[in-house]
Amino acid sequence: MPRWLYFFLIFAILAPVLNALQVPPALLFVVAGLGIVPLAGLIGQSVEQVAEHTGERIGGLLFATFGNSTELIISIFALSAGLVDVVRASIIGSILGNALLVLGISTCVGSIKHGRLHFETRPASQYASLLALCIGGLLLPTFAELLASRNNQALIMERGATLSDFIAVLLLIGYLASILFSVFRVGDTPSPDEPDELDIVIGARSESAIARLLAYRQQIVKSGKPGNTDTLRQIDSTLHSIVKHETGQHDTRTVNTAPPQQAATPEAPVAPGAGNVEQTKTREAGTVKPNLWLALLWLTVATAGVAVLSEILVGSIEPLTKALGWNAAFVGLIFVPLIANVTEYFNTISMALDKRMEMVLAASAGSSIQIALLIAPILVLASLFAPQRLDLVFSIVELAVLGLATFLFSEITGDGELVWLEGLLLILLYAMMGGTVFLFGA
Repeated sequence: MPRWLYFFLIFAILAPVLNALQVPPALLFVVAGLGIVPLAGLIGQSVEQVAEHTGERIGGLLFATFGNSTELIISIFALSAGLVDVVRASIIGSILGNALLVLGISTCVGSIKHGRLHFETRPASQYASLLALCIGGLLLPTFAELLASRNNQALIMERGATLSDFIAVLLLIGYLASILFSVFRVGDTPSPDEPDELDIVIGARSESAIARLLAYRQQIVKSGKPGNTDTLRQIDSTLHSIVKHETGQHDTRTVNTAPPQQAATPEAPVAPGAGNVEQTKTREAGTVKPNLWLALLWLTVATAGVAVLSEILVGSIEPLTKALGWNAAFVGLIFVPLIANVTEYFNTISMALDKRMEMVLAASAGSSIQIALLIAPILVLASLFAPQRLDLVFSIVELAVLGLATFLFSEITGDGELVWLEGLLLILLYAMMGGTVFLFGA
């Protein structure tokens, strides 16, 4: 977590004090929101430290599970307060915020710095397929209710909550299947004549990723297959970016990676860095892992802090919307996702500046998919115990933008490269959606 975020912990302490003093709701909303931001960053940092003790697969599962825990906590408190419209809007807002705003800004800044940004098309294709499943799960209840309303079928309209529960369970099954496939590699055995495919996203934050990349590069070179030039160039570029990012652009002598222009030829025997795999592993073995119990303690404290501030934040939403004349859907669509995920937004943009586009796609599209396949179903089922039921019936505006976002994502990622213009298109679509909801409501 960036050091400057620790300053915002002052707001985490200040929010309960202001809540007791009954200050204006707008001020309380801002202070509580700013206090949640560093606590959300601490949750992510603590999960990352715990993952250092669990291995890459379980670590990847932990990242997937806790990635949106802050928003889940806020939404649960909003459900308990009966703010169903806010929760429903925050679900769509999180999906679109990651798939449009974050990916758009990351693409713009990354492309302006590096030009065309290249990435593997296979993960992007899987993201597009999962986004299509998300759209199906979120569209069908709305269309079913619209059809029943048009035909004056009151009995069918009463079954809307049942349909949402059914689809929520199916979405959870889809999420479980995606975890089994992407994290645990169930049924994803590579062909015998091909080198094992490397998952760069999971574990790429640790030094072990460098050793794995170098070993993978050596396998490709030894295979002697033609047409591997682009793959080798991407590996070398990724190695350079990881080393530059993790070491703060200095002290890269221990892991020596060849520049892309020198190491991109398959005819070269082995990359200069490939001979240093053992040296890298030795350095990794000498690295002191973070204290597991301390990380678990910080995770518990940060989660408890988010819960306290979320209750304060949710309590100020209704007075805030009345005072400013805003609709609750706009607050849930824009501000709740921003508060819950702002630290991850900055991390994703930082990855784009380092040209790590596979990780950018995993953080943006992957987070959107997780909201639709995990967080939304959990909230639907949790509303069984809330004062008011939450269903998967959304506004036409939100669903229209969601469909357009999925289509645009599939179109711009199909060729394996992104440019700043495509990123700008994503941002403009998000701005159109926000302006429409602000002026006309959800």
